[in-house]
Amino acid sequence: MPLSWITRSKRFEIEALPHLGTLYRMARQLAGPDGADEMVQETFLRAWKYFETFDSTTNCRAWLFRILRNTWVSRWRKRRLELPLTDTEAETIEPYYDWEVELLKDEFSAGMKRALSDLPADYRMVVLLADVEEFSYEEIARIMACPIGTVMSRLNRARRMLVRLIQVQREEEIDEKIARLAERVTRRKP
Repeated sequence: MPLSWITRSKRFEIEALPHLGTLYRMARQLAGPDGADEMVQETFLRAWKYFETFDSTTNCRAWLFRILRNTWVSRWRKRRLELPLTDTEAETIEPYYDWEVELLKDEFSAGMKRALSDLPADYRMVVLLADVEEFSYEEIARIMACPIGTVMSRLNRARRMLVRLIQVQREEEIDEKIARLAERVTRRKP
């Protein structure tokens, strides 16, 4: 039996909309700040379209993340087939949303962002779902459409890769500081 528009709207507002911030944060990690708005909008449009099929006894947040992942995969496949356009010099004005300030204060450090962006996409997604969004292995398996064992092994590998990437970054930073210090010292000598 289809829900009335008002009932459906209220249920969607109560169950789905509270997850807007976390979906936006994940979309920024997957698509960057430029593509996150569109990706989240498309996710919520799909969620609204199929909201009658959502079982309210299950986890709405996991359901939305599954839609987000599918949206991201669809965009990735589509983008792979497109020819790149030349850059234009026209400036674009990025829209401002009042909830972004609260959301962005929890952003990752520059080093962590860099390390995460260096991870392969499936590894990055599993780390974000497990360690940032705190989904269970079972929920992640449903979101990513893979077995729990695959989730566990990807998460383990991804965490080890992150540690190595961060260590390399720190070593590079130390080497840069030493080089700058050595340069200052050699300038001072007559």
